[in-house]
Amino acid sequence: MSGASEVTRSYRLLRGGRVALEIRGEPGLLVSTSVPPLPAGNSPVTHSFATASFQLAETEGELGALLRESSDLDAFLEAAARAGYLIELTEPASAEVPRPLSAAAADGAAAVTGGTDRLVAVGLSLLAEFTTDPVVNIVELPDGLGICLVHAVRGGGKIYVAPDESTLFVGSAVDFDAGLGAFRDGVRNPIREVDCPGGGAGE
Repeated sequence: MSGASEVTRSYRLLRGGRVALEIRGEPGLLVSTSVPPLPAGNSPVTHSFATASFQLAETEGELGALLRESSDLDAFLEAAARAGYLIELTEPASAEVPRPLSAAAADGAAAVTGGTDRLVAVGLSLLAEFTTDPVVNIVELPDGLGICLVHAVRGGGKIYVAPDESTLFVGSAVDFDAGLGAFRDGVRNPIREVDCPGGGAGE
């Protein structure tokens, strides 16, 4: 895929009139909405050129194999078309810029206002189990999804916390938007069950 365009391309792949896959041309997570969530402690699967959500259980294996065998997004789309999938280009969504709230230390959650104190406390308490005096950047997520605590150290990763206090931890190798996309799709992996020695889980 050419890097000349600044707009990330997004597509829907259909089989038999049903959406089988939604995919964006950027490195990120591969998420399945057609099978049960990942067992606690399992990290989401990442991909080098695609962020994708599988929608149909019966096509997930085939599409996953095509992704693994393709060198870039265009090669994948060509292979999918040959396999009989209808490919639709989707309009890029308007950019939603997450709103930074603050930087906080483990004892500074009370400084954050706007009803997010409880979620900040949840994230900080989880980080405190694996590192001493974590310093984080706190970001309010769009659409009422909750907050994200970005551990401000090398390899620190990010914890997304939903209003129901469920969480997703991703390592620093996964960018913010990719993690947010998976979190929006319902991916969760309780950090208490994730091996993150030294604050670097998911690396």
